[in-house]
Amino acid sequence: MTDKEKQNCNCGEHHDHDCGDDCDCESNTITLEMEDGSTKDFTILNILEHEGQQYVALAEEGSVEYDILRFVEVEDNLELSIIEDDNEYNTVADKFDELFNSELEDLELLDK
Repeated sequence: MTDKEKQNCNCGEHHDHDCGDDCDCESNTITLEMEDGSTKDFTILNILEHEGQQYVALAEEGSVEYDILRFVEVEDNLELSIIEDDNEYNTVADKFDELFNSELEDLELLDK
């Protein structure tokens, strides 16, 4: 775990250790390498499955907009892939919108 990941751990403790199976923290931040070699931090908003595929909604740190990517297995590793098919993207985007709207409604009910 990098120092930046340790800082974003959200478990409320100062980290001088690697988070492993015994750590109670659940960071929802990942760092991805961009095509130009730079890195950016993203917040994982949610993951869902549709027609046997796994998809993730990611928002760049500090942004309110999010992107949707597909998990693809490549040589026993999971990688993130851009969704090139417009129909597939729109279907999954609608499912994420439904999920986020449902979560928002649940939060509004809790506030009442």
